[in-house]
Amino acid sequence: MKLKTLCMISALIFESTVAVSAVPDDECNDEFPARENCEFDEVCEDASCKHNKYVTCYMNRCGTCEAVFRGYDNLTVSCKQLTPKCRLMHLEMLNKRRTGTILPGGRLEIEYDPECDENGMFKPKQCDDDSNLCWCVDSAGVRVTDKTGDDPKCDRLVRVHLIDILFTFKVEFTPLARTKDAIRRQLVFKLVNEYTLYTTQILEINIQELSQEVSIRLTENGTKDPVDVATVAYYIERDLKNNNFGLEVDGRSLEVERDSIKVLFFDNEPPRMNMKTISPGFAAIIIVIALAILTGIAVFVVVRRRAEQEKKRFQFEVIEGQGQDDYHLAQRETMAYFVM
Repeated sequence: MKLKTLCMISALIFESTVAVSAVPDDECNDEFPARENCEFDEVCEDASCKHNKYVTCYMNRCGTCEAVFRGYDNLTVSCKQLTPKCRLMHLEMLNKRRTGTILPGGRLEIEYDPECDENGMFKPKQCDDDSNLCWCVDSAGVRVTDKTGDDPKCDRLVRVHLIDILFTFKVEFTPLARTKDAIRRQLVFKLVNEYTLYTTQILEINIQELSQEVSIRLTENGTKDPVDVATVAYYIERDLKNNNFGLEVDGRSLEVERDSIKVLFFDNEPPRMNMKTISPGFAAIIIVIALAILTGIAVFVVVRRRAEQEKKRFQFEVIEGQGQDDYHLAQRETMAYFVM
């Protein structure tokens, strides 16, 4: 047992020391021959991948001398853009298996290793090898059917078109009107510059002064070649939970209540789930939402009916007023006739 443990530790130390590698010269073609004056330390020592920690730096000597990054799945990662949510979750799981933990900024509540397509997006059908259960997901990886031992019919990937990110500031911070505007400007700047969103994808940023709750609503509708909002929401949620979001007002960092962070996903199709298999907490949320919708409909009907009644009453008063005016006018004309 001790020998096995020592071997595992040695393997981990070896993996941690081999953080860089070279692209073999035989991968270079005649058009881009391998460069001789290209050293590991010069290329990869200070190189980092901005949007992905689960990568290894490789030195590319084919016609150039630059760092390239590959994920733990040995596929190239573009560090100039966000790694799609599915692939990032997959790399986090690979890292967890390699080290027994997750790097800072990673999610600790991942329950399964997702299957991704060639673009790093979720496949419509997901399965768990441990339980031998499968289910269908939407483009955010959220389950939309029951888990089953049979083969579920996941014909296509349901697209998430709206995401609401909610979080609350800690008690010691009280937003004022000027401060709320400053926070909104910072949020827009971060969403566009750090999370690569288009401004047209930011539907709304709302800050409640009493509850101190911030709501960031993102969408893909109406934007040509939109950034995947599910991926953006995953990065934001991860940064919020690890205090890496970085909001400041008047030189003071704004801390977020970790337990207040919620991400809500909306698509155009209802979930295909059997209510018997839904957990009590999730069922309660569905019931509350349904009651809220029914209450909203009832209030709308009552308000509309009252508005129609008010409109009829107003019309009646106008007509009645016009009739009285005509009557008085006729009386005055009659009196004038007799006087004459």
